[in-house]
Amino acid sequence: MPLWKEVIGLGYVGVPVFIVLSGYVLMLPVTRTRDLTFRGGVGAFIKRRARRILPPYYAAMAFALLLIAIVPVMQQPTGTAWDSKLPVTLESVVAHLLLLHNLSPHQMFTINGPLWSVALEWQIYFVMSFALLPLWRRLPSTLVVGALLVVTMIPVALQTGTFAHPWLVALFAVGMLAAQLTLSNSEQRWAGPTTITLALAIIPAAALPRLFDVPADPFVEVIAGLAVASALIWAGRRTLSSGTPRAAVPFQSRPMMFLGLISYSIYLFHSPILGLFNLLLLPLQIPTVMLYMLVTFVGLPLAVGVAYLMFWLIERHFLNSHQRHAAQEISSSADRGVKHGSHLLGSREISLRLDALPGETHRTVQREQEPGAPRAWRR
Repeated sequence: MPLWKEVIGLGYVGVPVFIVLSGYVLMLPVTRTRDLTFRGGVGAFIKRRARRILPPYYAAMAFALLLIAIVPVMQQPTGTAWDSKLPVTLESVVAHLLLLHNLSPHQMFTINGPLWSVALEWQIYFVMSFALLPLWRRLPSTLVVGALLVVTMIPVALQTGTFAHPWLVALFAVGMLAAQLTLSNSEQRWAGPTTITLALAIIPAAALPRLFDVPADPFVEVIAGLAVASALIWAGRRTLSSGTPRAAVPFQSRPMMFLGLISYSIYLFHSPILGLFNLLLLPLQIPTVMLYMLVTFVGLPLAVGVAYLMFWLIERHFLNSHQRHAAQEISSSADRGVKHGSHLLGSREISLRLDALPGETHRTVQREQEPGAPRAWRR
C-alpha cells in the first residue's frame, strides 16, 4: 500500500491547519476592538484558555500513564510507532505537567504523542498576548506575518531545531491576519484563486525530499496553513456578503457538528487506544492490509467511542458558552433536522459555521473562542 501510505501520511497537516484556525478564531473578537485587546484583559484571556484546554489535557495524560502502568505490552519497545512514547521517566512527566515537553526532542512524543501540540498552543497564547498583539498595534500586520514566516523557517535552512516546529507560530499569526482581512472593508477577491493554487501546491511540496536534500514537512505545513487561511478569508467574506457558501454546507450536518464537538477529546485520547489495539494484534501476525482494515474500521471507532466517553465524563464540564449552545443544537436537531441559526458577529448577523471541519488522525484540535467568533469551533 505504498501510494495509500503516502496519502494518509499527510494527516500531520492537521496541526498547522488547526493552528491557523486557532489564530483566526481568537483574533476575530480582538479585531473588533479599537485597540486590539482581549475582553477583560490578558489575564482573563489566559484564564479562559486554561479552563478550556488544560483539564482535558491532564486527564488524557493521566489516562495514557495509567494504560502504560497496567498493560505490560505498552511498557516495552516493539518496533512500532508506540516506541516513541517510551520510556516514561520522572523528567518527562514533569515536563508534561509544565507543558514544556515539546521543547525537547527526547520528551516531545513521550507518554501521549499528540499532547506536544497542546503544549505548543498553550505557549502560543502567551506569544500572542505579549508579542504578536503589541507588534500588531505598532507595525503593519502583513509585515509582522511576513517577517515571522521568514524567521521561523531559518531553522529549516540550517537543518537544526526543526523538531520544535517554530513555523507554527508564524501560521498562528497567519490565522490572525486572515481574521483581520475577513472583517476588513476592502475586497479580497484574490482569496478564492489563492486557496486553490496553494492546495494544489501541497502535492509537489510533499515530493521535495525526492528531489532535494530538504525535509518536506515544514513546506507542506506552511503551504497547507496558508491555503486554509485563504479559504477562511474567502468563506468569511462570502458569508458576510451573501450567506454561507455551498462549499461549507457539508460541514453544517449534524454528524460533522457532533465530531466537531468531541474532536478535542478524540485528539487527546485516540493515540494510546490505537497504540494498544495495534500492539494486541501484532502477535497474531496479521497481513498488513488486513491489520490496516482492522485498525481503521474497528480500532478507530473504538477510539472515538472512548473519546466520547471522556468527553461526557470530563470535557463537557469545561465547554464555553458557545460550545454548550452547540451541544444543545446538536441534541435538538435530532428531531427537526439540522438547520443552523446564525450568530452575531459585531453588529451583523452571519451564519459562518466553521465549527465542524472534519478532523484527522494526527491532529484534531478543539478551541474555545472569544465572543463574536464563529461559535463552537472545535479543534
